[in-house]
Amino acid sequence: MRWVGTLSILVFVSCCAFSQEIHYSRFKDAKWYARQIQTLQDEIAKIDADLKTLLESRKSGKGATDAVALDQEPEGVNPEGQIYVLRKRRIELLRQIDALEEQARHNAIPPGDIRTEYEPEPMSSAPINPNGEMKAVEEALAQAKENLEHARKESDLLRRNQKLKAQQENSKPEPRSRRDKPSDLVGIGMRLTEKEAEAQEAEQKVIELEDRLADLRRIPSNESEAAADSGNSESSSPKTELSDKDEAYWRKQFVAIDYKIRTSQTELDILQRELNSGLVQYDPNPATAMKESITRRRINEHRKAVENKKKELAELRTQRDELEEALRHAGGRVGWGRE
Repeated sequence: MRWVGTLSILVFVSCCAFSQEIHYSRFKDAKWYARQIQTLQDEIAKIDADLKTLLESRKSGKGATDAVALDQEPEGVNPEGQIYVLRKRRIELLRQIDALEEQARHNAIPPGDIRTEYEPEPMSSAPINPNGEMKAVEEALAQAKENLEHARKESDLLRRNQKLKAQQENSKPEPRSRRDKPSDLVGIGMRLTEKEAEAQEAEQKVIELEDRLADLRRIPSNESEAAADSGNSESSSPKTELSDKDEAYWRKQFVAIDYKIRTSQTELDILQRELNSGLVQYDPNPATAMKESITRRRINEHRKAVENKKKELAELRTQRDELEEALRHAGGRVGWGRE
């Protein structure tokens, strides 16, 4: 009896190990590491070529100048600054490569496997896994990517708002201990921390769903004919417009457009405050400040961004009005367009 129990445990453990082996994970795929490293190495090669050109120009004196180009916005004001920026970027890329190699080592991937160049895997034209699971994963992945985009956008807006609030706080003459109203920076910082954590969770969710989708694509399905038949049967009896566009559909459309309107309005407010701040502040870099005083490039770009955002906001509000009109023509309730 004890022998039978031990055998059952061994079979269970073996099944678990087998199920773990068949599931795809990019962090255990040598090809994924190799492609990521190759992309970084390609950028390093381009940086090395640019550095070589700059160093040769500095040595020969040809093509190098300390003049400030007022019609351009280089990363470095002069060749020395450009060399510094390129070298700094090169060090960052090397750190990213080291981190990938260290992660691969922790996942028991031999170093030689990630140093091999792999060709992109061709997509099979045969129907693969045409069941409902793949479609569900694709829909979940699209939703996860949308959530990640929203979290990153909101984090960026909070970060810009935090910077503007900090500038406003630092410009006040009285010390913080004598101020009646507490600073808003604490609340903004807390929301920013929460939103950054949300973005990390959304990014991890995208990674898991992408790996799951790649896993499903590796599994051929024997149900292609059944899926085709079911698809034909569904197409032979199409749903009516009212059954397709029910309350859930309309609420989803209004939630999406309302979110875009709120985000655009928030970004417009921040852009206007950034513009006002740029009109009264000077860049600490003398060369940049001199260029800006002559060309007013950043100010003009901010003004253009404000105008573009106003147009975008007007278009979004027009789209919402059209959506309300479509809801009315479809016979839906007015309350479906409210939160």
